[in-house]
Amino acid sequence: MEKVLVTGGAGFIGSHLVESLLALDNDVLVVDDFSLGRHQHLEEMGSASKLTVVEGDIRNPRDLGPIEEFAPDTVFHMAAIHFIPYCHSHPQEALDVNVIGLNNVVRAVRCAPVKTFVFPSSGAIYGFGSAPWSESAPPRPDEIYGLSKWLGEQILSIFHEDHPQVRTVVARLFNTYGPRETNPHVLPDIMNCIRDGRTIELGNLWPMRDLIYVTDTTSGLIATVDGGPGLHCFNVGTGIGSAINDVLQTIERIRGKKLDLEQVSNRVRKNDGHLISNPRKLMETGWTPKYSLLAGLTELLAWEGLL
Repeated sequence: MEKVLVTGGAGFIGSHLVESLLALDNDVLVVDDFSLGRHQHLEEMGSASKLTVVEGDIRNPRDLGPIEEFAPDTVFHMAAIHFIPYCHSHPQEALDVNVIGLNNVVRAVRCAPVKTFVFPSSGAIYGFGSAPWSESAPPRPDEIYGLSKWLGEQILSIFHEDHPQVRTVVARLFNTYGPRETNPHVLPDIMNCIRDGRTIELGNLWPMRDLIYVTDTTSGLIATVDGGPGLHCFNVGTGIGSAINDVLQTIERIRGKKLDLEQVSNRVRKNDGHLISNPRKLMETGWTPKYSLLAGLTELLAWEGLL
């Protein structure tokens, strides 16, 4: 990598990715509409000469004009709407951003000297299951967010057919957590409740998720870049299932005090289940997650000023 385009680079995972790419001495172009991304996420990123930030909406092809001049050799398409309840409430917007927006970015780089295109898909395309999912499992998304990511994978498949010389990567991300979260997921809500001294109201406590610390996610994304051309798919997760109960008990252990909890019926998800990755294929590249749940939550609580 030398010149890297990161769409959505001011967001949660995107800003951590940009930080890692700059540390590797890459020139980075960020395109972000700042609807969720934040300027302050990029303000402490070291040498300004290596980072260019363009405010633009991937749904508008004219906003993607600077990409041609930048001429990236690597693309990480991080821009998307991720929060599932919002996608449920705004399905057209979710499809416009996650599908049409991706297609616009693909078209914007069609004449660029791209060697690698990385598209972060989601474990949500698998649906729930009792065992860890491998990449060979048939997709069965059951909600609009998972469907939008599956459609994105089809766009990448077509891109690969048209550009067989490019390393085209589908990286199915599992439940990433850590500093700079921009969506009101469970862990940010827990952090806010602890800070405010409020009761933590939760739904189901038993379903297991593959919780992966954000810098492990970004190092996993970077690990997918190495290798030859072709269409490649990787799960980016730890392979370990953790229930919300595990998270709560770990936070209590770290802080040395009990949490004020209440399970409320209007947050209970009727159709729920486990969602865990089998990341063996990515680990065969030499990548491995560095953070246990205990270590990751300790980092997050420290960043939040809650230790």
